[in-house]
Amino acid sequence: MKNLLPVISFAVLTAAQTIELGAPTDGAVLSRGSEFTAQVLKPGSLQPCIEVGIALAVNSCNDGVCPQPSDQLGNVLYAGPWTPTAHPSSGNYQNFTLQVPEYMPEGPATFTLTHLCLIGAGPVPLLEFRNVTVTVE
Repeated sequence: MKNLLPVISFAVLTAAQTIELGAPTDGAVLSRGSEFTAQVLKPGSLQPCIEVGIALAVNSCNDGVCPQPSDQLGNVLYAGPWTPTAHPSSGNYQNFTLQVPEYMPEGPATFTLTHLCLIGAGPVPLLEFRNVTVTVE
């Protein structure tokens, strides 16, 4: 049981430290060369997290196979800090205005939010991915 305590503690901390992708949503259509809004949500959390940053990227799928975000992000549209703002009726979030590269192939693609923060007294790095399937036209 003593050896399981760090694993259980880490599992509880990581479950409490998540972010969500509010937009684009699964199935969204993104037009090459056009701007769109990405929304990064921060649900309430019990455990403080030292924010390191996020990356927002879009990656084309080839022959119906989409690369895993942990293997390849594709076209990085934003990388840097994020500072979610509290909105009384809709929680904490930040919007980003991004542009789909004109050279992206048409067809299915994966839009990925990558998040890195430091949690706990150690601290421990937490890297997480949220993604949706979109269509580039």
